[in-house]
Amino acid sequence: MLFLLAIVSLIKFSSAWWCTGHMLVSHIASLDLSVNHPDIYSKIISILAPLNGELTHNIANTLTETACWPDDIKTYGLNEANPLHFINKPYNPEGITTNPIPSENVIFAINSFASTLTNSGDAPLEKSVSLRFLVHFFGDIHQPLHDTALFNSQFPQSDLGGNNFMIKYDSDINELHALWDSAIGMLEEDLPRPLSPQNWAYMDQLAAWYTGNYTRSDLVLELQAKNVTQWTVESYILAVDYAYNGIKQNEYPSQEYLSAARQVVMKQIALGGYRLSDFLVSVFSSPLHLERLTS
Repeated sequence: MLFLLAIVSLIKFSSAWWCTGHMLVSHIASLDLSVNHPDIYSKIISILAPLNGELTHNIANTLTETACWPDDIKTYGLNEANPLHFINKPYNPEGITTNPIPSENVIFAINSFASTLTNSGDAPLEKSVSLRFLVHFFGDIHQPLHDTALFNSQFPQSDLGGNNFMIKYDSDINELHALWDSAIGMLEEDLPRPLSPQNWAYMDQLAAWYTGNYTRSDLVLELQAKNVTQWTVESYILAVDYAYNGIKQNEYPSQEYLSAARQVVMKQIALGGYRLSDFLVSVFSSPLHLERLTS
């Protein structure tokens, strides 16, 4: 993947979920791996190491904190990877003409970066970049509005996954995509990195809350679905049923809408964390098994 080298060479030093949401997905995976697969967790930490420190401005030195790194680099004008953060399958209730889905999307990205991790031999920088993007993309793919875009008479060229769907919420959120990126207002504040001891404790509390509400046992059917493409279909259905249903442009979402959407968000973040953990176990323990996950 040639653009990996470009990324590394251009780095001088925030997307689905905003940074705290992305970190929470990764933190759930990190806790799961450190307890149940400590050998794989140690390998993951070693793969991150070559880009730790000044190269990532000392704010992406852990599996949890690096979840925001692919958005961090956007702030320095490095936007070449932007199309890889989403897929935006058309939600087209009026049956208007839509453009084909670009082939370079989040499914392509997960496949490509996973391949780099398993097939690139001794390539520490490329693997470190690939792992950081993979962690981030697992957050993206579980945010329903990164998998869906509305096409209708109001948005004949699409609403860009809710980015052009204007709503009223608060002073920081005035469009639908931002509402969902903020976990429906639950994770609206981005925690400063490197995380302080207090904020590490807060991340632990968030992880316990989300996984307590949606345990692995609660999500056993969803966790049996191992195919990345299938995950985008699941998120698309959630977007149609919950993100776009029951809300109108330029209006405040109802309390019923917010309550239902928050449950979806909690489930998706917990599920994304579990799936990230399982995916990394598959990558580093049985690479031959990876084909079934990414095909």
